[in-house]
Amino acid sequence: MPGPDPDAVWIGSDERTHRVFYEAYLWTGNDGNRKKRAMAMLRRLARHDWKCRWCGEPLPEWRRVDVRYCRERCRKRAARWRRNEQVRQE
Repeated sequence: MPGPDPDAVWIGSDERTHRVFYEAYLWTGNDGNRKKRAMAMLRRLARHDWKCRWCGEPLPEWRRVDVRYCRERCRKRAARWRRNEQVRQE
């Protein structure tokens, strides 16, 4: 399944507020899925959850909304750490 269009949704924020902008589809003008994605991004930004769970860097705007890590490297490091923690507890 292809990922989201990297240029369709973007974040614009200042010191106090976050804003998420999106473009409607080029030929149809339909904005259903992009609007839902923008709203989900905005909810995560409001919860201060739009950052990598391993390194704390902000997530790239082109990533899926349900992603937890900024890159594959962080995801694998977190999995290795969890695996090692399980071994230590046993």
